[in-house]
Amino acid sequence: MKRKIVEIITKANFNRDFVEYIIKEFPHHFIPLIEQPYRYDFPDNPLVDLSVKDRLFTLLYELIPLKEVYKNKGIPNSVFYKSIEDLDFRINRYFGLHNEYGLSERDALWLRFIYKFEIFDLGSLRFQKFHFSYTEIERDDYDYMPLSDEMKMRFPEGEPIINMHITTDADLRPEKVEESFQLAHKFFTTHFPNHKYTVFTCRTWMLYRPTQAILPPDSNITAFANRFEIIATNQNTKQALDRIYETSDLEEIKKMKKTSSLAEVAYKNLDKLGVAAGVIQRIKTV
Repeated sequence: MKRKIVEIITKANFNRDFVEYIIKEFPHHFIPLIEQPYRYDFPDNPLVDLSVKDRLFTLLYELIPLKEVYKNKGIPNSVFYKSIEDLDFRINRYFGLHNEYGLSERDALWLRFIYKFEIFDLGSLRFQKFHFSYTEIERDDYDYMPLSDEMKMRFPEGEPIINMHITTDADLRPEKVEESFQLAHKFFTTHFPNHKYTVFTCRTWMLYRPTQAILPPDSNITAFANRFEIIATNQNTKQALDRIYETSDLEEIKKMKKTSSLAEVAYKNLDKLGVAAGVIQRIKTV
């Protein structure tokens, strides 16, 4: 069992120091404290009651049955290994913050999409088998954005869709984005033929139209955003600042070294920052 875990995280190119840590520290006869942890809903999921180390080891153990699910669905190992890279990202982010390996409760919540076989990395983008959700689009926090009655008529609650996520290091060059959409269409129509999606959806600061005013004319972000029809917006700066600077504290942002042209201008143009939700109609395979 330990050998299988080490093999999986090695082939998935997890951080080498972390792999060495697992080789040394993971018990040879590990017995998970929770079986099939994601059959429980949050906040009542017992993962939240585990220590950060036990939570981490439990979710590493769960990679073994997850790999079998991919195999049984006929999905290539390459998709499996790429789709679990987010686990490595969150483990190493936790280490950077706390100087120990573990997983936060919040990250355990997010990772449910991977373990429930709903989210897949295809090309440079991440895609989620999903159903249109007013709650997911509108939310009730700082970036609340109500959908109009017209949009609710067009997109009924529960309609099959593919939800998109953009990773920190996503390659947004137009040709790579197009390749990802084509891969996603082929993947979902092949492996989930009953999920007859109608649109791709995305909810991100990158789609907020005024932001284009502070971007270069040939910006990949602008090219990406222009693929979408915008269905809801909110002029709240927090998500954009968090993604660009990893903080929304303006005093801290002013002091930090700016490493990109966007970082140089974004905090000086708060009126151009916000968040938006958009859709792309079901594509045709090229």
